[in-house]
Amino acid sequence: MEEPDHNLPGAISAITPQKKNKERYSIFVDDEFLLGVAETTLLDHGLKKGVEITPPLFRKLQRAEGRHTIKSYMLKLLSRREHARRELYNKARRKEYTADIINNVLDELEEKDFLNEKRFAEQFARDKSNLNQWGPSKIQAHLRKKGISKMITENAIAKAFEPIDIKKRLAELVEKKHRRFLREEDTFKRKKKVFDYLQRKGYRPASIYNCLDELMEMLNNE
Repeated sequence: MEEPDHNLPGAISAITPQKKNKERYSIFVDDEFLLGVAETTLLDHGLKKGVEITPPLFRKLQRAEGRHTIKSYMLKLLSRREHARRELYNKARRKEYTADIINNVLDELEEKDFLNEKRFAEQFARDKSNLNQWGPSKIQAHLRKKGISKMITENAIAKAFEPIDIKKRLAELVEKKHRRFLREEDTFKRKKKVFDYLQRKGYRPASIYNCLDELMEMLNNE
């Protein structure tokens, strides 16, 4: 923890709003700048002119500012889109924030429902199904990699695919690539290419097998 250049303890001689950010304040001790703090830090610690800043209090203020910085960063990310807890943790760690403070902030965000893994998983599954046409297996692998529990993952996928006609979806995917498949003249190899492609998209083998003959017939009629 960085120590101040001042000889502490010392009384606050002035607190002034910062020019570039009116929600942050500069604290002066003996008419010399000590550190900048957020408005919440100022209020939470009862800082005002005449309050004595001791070395322990200075370190406490530094920790509070570190936590405020992490929280602001995470809220900014969450304002753009839903995130998994592990995503936010990894992003914060790359900025070299300490693990204990990160987890403390994440706990608070979950308690206040800013961070909700069920909501994240449902949005992720829905978007990947509708926009990218991923299948359940691929979505499941990505959600599990992001640290989403098995139960939340399975429920999110079930909800995303409830309105989806899998047979129709597979036919649409094959139709988009039909020229590529038709370049393969060998029937067995063509069938294998179709199967492998749909499996890479994340569709389960059983679902593909159930439709494979119809898909091949569709291709043969192109």
